[in-house]
Amino acid sequence: MPSLLSRTRLLSAGLLAAAALLAGATAAQANVGILPPANPAANCDATGVGIQFTLQNLNACRAKEHVGPMVLPGNWASLTGAEQLFVLLNLERVNRGLAPIVGLSSSLNQLAAQGAAAGTDPSFPGGGFIGGGGVWFGGQSALAADYAWMYDDGPNGFDVNVDCPHGGSSDCWLHRDIVLWQGTGGPLVGGGGVDGQSFSFEVLSGYSTSGMVFTWAHELRYFAQNPTVEPLNPLAKPAKSTNTRPVRHRRRKRHHRHGGGGNSGITITIG
Repeated sequence: MPSLLSRTRLLSAGLLAAAALLAGATAAQANVGILPPANPAANCDATGVGIQFTLQNLNACRAKEHVGPMVLPGNWASLTGAEQLFVLLNLERVNRGLAPIVGLSSSLNQLAAQGAAAGTDPSFPGGGFIGGGGVWFGGQSALAADYAWMYDDGPNGFDVNVDCPHGGSSDCWLHRDIVLWQGTGGPLVGGGGVDGQSFSFEVLSGYSTSGMVFTWAHELRYFAQNPTVEPLNPLAKPAKSTNTRPVRHRRRKRHHRHGGGGNSGITITIG
């Protein structure tokens, strides 16, 4: 059975970030899959049996939301761990009809690298942004991080999640909410860091787009076709869920931890 360890931080600078997060289901273009404030009713696979965190595993989970297969770029093997995280999270976004994170910032990469080295969430810069979120994962690969954040972040996952019980709670699915966050106040800018099997990533809105060292626009040349909305098939309807959280549940500062058989943990800060 895989061993997962993950943490999350969501920062509201004012209340704009939380408000934008909970408005995530409204977008100008057609969307597929489940988008915030809705979340899956359950984890993709609560057993962990046969899960190797491959692209096949990810695509099986995406199919349950009627999202088509993820296609990796031709230069995937030559990307750094941080770049792989960036590409994966953008594919999760773009294939659902959300705008991509425009690029990796050198300064945010440094903060994320520090988080990865310390085995914790990346810290936020002292200013110059509106809102954002940070996530951390300890495990095998960038693919495993994506799987944990997107498809094993609810009740009854591979571990015993004390903050996300059988009946669910307002603390479930916050990693996923950050990955699919739409932000406000300009394009989203990211930062990624990897230290062995420690993966850290953050995304901010309203942050400077100067000093980016890796961009989505540049990476597009390595795809056979530009990634876009990927419904499972033309007749498939987006998956629906009634598992939503009201805004009032998102404005209290909390620190949470998972525990149990999978040696899995999560820390969440909402301010």
